[in-house]
Amino acid sequence: MSQQSNPFAGLMGTSEAKSLTEDYNSDKTLETNSDQSLDDKNVQTINNIVEDVFHFTINPLAIKGQSNKQLVFLEELAQAISPRIFIDLEALEQALFERLLLQDIEQYVLPKSQKVFKEHVIQKQVFIYLFSAMQNLQSYEQIETNPIKNAVKKMKELIFRNAVTALKQPALFEGQDFSIQLVDLLRNVDPQCHVFFMDLVKAFMSEDTEETQSQLRETMIPVLNRIHTDVNKCNIINLPIYILPSIQLFASNPHLAPILMDVVEPKNPEIGRFYEDTVFGALLGLSVLPRNNSYSQHFFDNPMDPAATSMVETSVWSAASHLTNNMHKTFLTLLKAGPPIKSRLLTWIGKCLKANVSRGKLANMGAEPLTATTVSDGFMLNLGAVLLQLCQPFCSHPDDPKALKIDPTYCAVSPEEATAKSVHLTCLYDETCLLPAKEDENGQTVKRPTADAYNFVTECFFMTQKCIDLGVRVSAEKLWRYGQELARTQRALGDPNTLPHLMETLRTRAQHLMKRYLSLRCALLESDSLTNLHRLQATACTWLAQVAARNVAGPASFAPATAVPIELPLTTPPPDTLRCIPEFVLENIVVLITMARRTVGAITEEADVAGLLQPALTLVLIFMGDSTRTYNPHLRARLAECLEAMLPNHPEDQQPLSNIASFHREQLFKENPHRLQLVPCLLEVFVGIEMTGQSVQFEQKFNYRRPMYLVMDFLWGIEEHREVFTHLADEAEANMEAVHPPIFLRFVNLLINDAIFLLDEALGNMAQIRTLQTEQESGAWDSLSAQERAARVSSLSHTGTLARFDNLLGRDTVRALVRLTAHAPKLFAHDTLADRVAAMLNYFLMHLVGPNKKNFKVKDMKEYEFEPARTVLDICRMYVQLGGYPRFCAAVSDDGRSYSPQLFQLAEDVLVRIGGGALITSLREVAARVSTIAEQRQREEEILANAPDEFLDPIMSTIMLDPVVLPSSRTTVDRTTIARHLLSDQSDPFNRSPLSMDQVKSNTELKGRIHAWIAEQKQLSQNTGTS
Repeated sequence: MSQQSNPFAGLMGTSEAKSLTEDYNSDKTLETNSDQSLDDKNVQTINNIVEDVFHFTINPLAIKGQSNKQLVFLEELAQAISPRIFIDLEALEQALFERLLLQDIEQYVLPKSQKVFKEHVIQKQVFIYLFSAMQNLQSYEQIETNPIKNAVKKMKELIFRNAVTALKQPALFEGQDFSIQLVDLLRNVDPQCHVFFMDLVKAFMSEDTEETQSQLRETMIPVLNRIHTDVNKCNIINLPIYILPSIQLFASNPHLAPILMDVVEPKNPEIGRFYEDTVFGALLGLSVLPRNNSYSQHFFDNPMDPAATSMVETSVWSAASHLTNNMHKTFLTLLKAGPPIKSRLLTWIGKCLKANVSRGKLANMGAEPLTATTVSDGFMLNLGAVLLQLCQPFCSHPDDPKALKIDPTYCAVSPEEATAKSVHLTCLYDETCLLPAKEDENGQTVKRPTADAYNFVTECFFMTQKCIDLGVRVSAEKLWRYGQELARTQRALGDPNTLPHLMETLRTRAQHLMKRYLSLRCALLESDSLTNLHRLQATACTWLAQVAARNVAGPASFAPATAVPIELPLTTPPPDTLRCIPEFVLENIVVLITMARRTVGAITEEADVAGLLQPALTLVLIFMGDSTRTYNPHLRARLAECLEAMLPNHPEDQQPLSNIASFHREQLFKENPHRLQLVPCLLEVFVGIEMTGQSVQFEQKFNYRRPMYLVMDFLWGIEEHREVFTHLADEAEANMEAVHPPIFLRFVNLLINDAIFLLDEALGNMAQIRTLQTEQESGAWDSLSAQERAARVSSLSHTGTLARFDNLLGRDTVRALVRLTAHAPKLFAHDTLADRVAAMLNYFLMHLVGPNKKNFKVKDMKEYEFEPARTVLDICRMYVQLGGYPRFCAAVSDDGRSYSPQLFQLAEDVLVRIGGGALITSLREVAARVSTIAEQRQREEEILANAPDEFLDPIMSTIMLDPVVLPSSRTTVDRTTIARHLLSDQSDPFNRSPLSMDQVKSNTELKGRIHAWIAEQKQLSQNTGTS
């Protein structure tokens, strides 16, 4: 072995290493006089090894003639065994102990004239010295002669014996902190350091008793505390290289693993933040995200520079991947360490998630998590990344059969039963589930089904899903909010109306928001974790579909176990296992797919192709339109949002997908075996938001519906989906007065409601904006105080935001109506809908083309998404499409609020200016039909003007042609009126009692009198005219 290749040459010194190479590797004995006995030779050989390994001697002349050699002279031992000058194995034990206790080592170094000392010779730290000796000793392990082999073995034993003595009796070694020395040992990147450390633990525990385990614990806890301190001093980029391997070292040793689990216990397990104050928590808290709100953002110092941002992201992603890979390795090692350690780790994870449940609740309210009580976003994302890696063995592909071992009843286990059933996550019992618990005839909650015990796959799945709920979901919602706030701030910066003194504040705010946005995006989009998340959720889609499709008997297990074919719509009763699955499992899937569309880089082409979206589409179709399997209307609406996120490229994409990704998404809607359920499911959830009887805020309702319009717009362009619309429209036309109104009829009714509300709100907001802008331009604001001017600017901005929202959604709603009136005009011209459609079109056409149209003319109409010309064109198209039906034309003429003979002429004038000339001829024909019918209706009104009050509808004040009696309020109304009312509200309008069309009774007696009176009045009129 050459000196260059000898790894211990630096520790031993040049001359020693050279001597070893030249002599022992060639199987030569050390130089001795020829007349020495064999024993004397062995003693001298051992002495020379001792001097090379331990750097001490009892021979004052040991370095004579060796200028480069330094040894510590053990004076007391030399006197005690004088005249002997060689250290044999018997004397070595005392010699080593004396050397370790020696103070002021420099004064004992030979030669005495030496002023510069070699570090390894005068090393005072016990463990650094002993490790150095162990390394030196390795050079002799290649020598095969028995005396040398035995000596090397004995020396190793002595090294570890003295190391153990030092740990057990630290008081003997004044001024030495062994925890520092052991950490320094771990800091050494040499793999032999870990071997030495583990051999030390093995020697320490040679007598495996409770007392020695307790002594080891007292020794190692300070070591782990120092590692913890080192973690707290760093960030994710500069984490010392030794820390993660050292933690893994503890996890892999059966004696150290329990100590590691002791150390990671928080001082109060019920307070979430305390988990981050442990060594595991400190490591999991390393992130591009700050540990709490008081920390500044460390990484994106120049957030407006894309190149700098990209460099930071690359560095952070690499470090985050390294961190979570190693933490996964540690967790996996602990899980394999035997039942006690496995249970302790799962308990730690379960309690950690339970203590941090408030993160999710605070996020729902749009608030920042309280860092005084919960862990950071970075902690929860990293813990989720680790758990996702643990899930990979059972979610390698969407149809992985191992995932069918997941038992859906896990979350229904009460805390009292948890231990007996091997459940470590006890906070899920009170979670809101896909279906509520059953109640018996006395109104008492029926106990949900639970299995006898739960496997690791089940526990790992639900722990990971809860962690995603508290980590990915919360962070994704924050990312979206920061993006929205950043966009508003940037709009304000570009708004010429913004007051000059606010500009610097807004710029600072924009930079701050951009840092937060980039940090969250970076934390969420680490490639490996994102890929693992896609795989888990693809598998979760398949598993949820299998659970929803059938009942499993139990009680040993309620897991699906095997896959069954899925046929939609599902006709089997919903299984009770859905009463055990928390809503967040479904919500997590929605979050991933919607985040993918909102956030550049959140989903890859590979993920699309690999199969996340196919099972997700099937899952959406199972749950979105089926309230018997998903009770919460908000969650079903979120599934529609998820559907919108699956679309191929569409005009409103901020960042278009690649061509291949867009193509695969288009094929998704053409090839999924259940795709023809898309339109019915969409209509069900559209109507369901309004018809549940549950609380859905008005504005939230429109937020939910907007993605549905985009999906319908896309589906309308695919023939087979358009045919489904046609079939449903035909069904509605054939059953207009059915006991239970067809879904398409209810859908159309709600579209009309929405269009009326949104367009009215939009016009009101545009008029208010014009008023504010006019005041500002006229100088009226100049006389106001700064506070009042700021209030006006704020009011203008807020009104503009509302107007933009109403204009966007109103435009989508009107677009849907234009398409449907062209495709199913007969439906809109029916008695049930014609009056409302006509009144709506008249009202908005009057405002947009009438004398008051200038009230809505504002600066920067595009900023508010206000397109009056487009709306006029759409309204005129609907007139033309419905104008062939006399009932519709009659409804237009009957509208006393907005219709006038001049209305269509005004519309013609506007159409000429906005490029709608092609519609003018058809619109004139409609106008003529309406005018003719209007004259006829005018004559009829005059004839029937004095109708008795009992003949008038109490809601519409018109003559009833088919009066019916409502069962609970006993009120008589026209059949058309109540039919129209029940499309939106299935209750008696006079006392709010539940009501359906099959419950109303015809008032035949009154109907006969009304028709007789009408005939009589017409006859009288005719007689009068003839005479």
